[in-house]
Amino acid sequence: MSYVIRKAALSDLNAALQLDREAFGVDAWTFLDYMGVFSIRSVKKFSAEDDGQFAGFAAMEFDHRKRAACLMTLAVRPEFRNRGIGAGLLHTCEAAFPGKNYYLNVDEANKAAIRLYEREGYRQTGTEPGYYLNGHNAIIMEK
Repeated sequence: MSYVIRKAALSDLNAALQLDREAFGVDAWTFLDYMGVFSIRSVKKFSAEDDGQFAGFAAMEFDHRKRAACLMTLAVRPEFRNRGIGAGLLHTCEAAFPGKNYYLNVDEANKAAIRLYEREGYRQTGTEPGYYLNGHNAIIMEK
């Protein structure tokens, strides 16, 4: 493992925002969305670095209504994919909420992410038709 995962700092905001735009296109979060994520203490945020370069970002928050931790976002820059960084970010988010149930939404077209989540023990429990701005359905996955 050559990468390092650490708590995200406000100085990571612009890199996380740019990564989100690259990874999710029309469905990327806005600057205000990211300001909210970085402002809310209950949201656990993590950045990955590989050889000193920003490589990925993930955020998770406990949803009291569902009594489960929700993976809000997870993305890895394309040049750093397939190195275990996505799984590392996911494990770190889960470790921030030990012993909890977890859930997430993932674009039905994001096959690589779906495979990652399945490998990590997540199972499809439903769908939300037309959830994403690109018109795709969200697959709801739980662990």
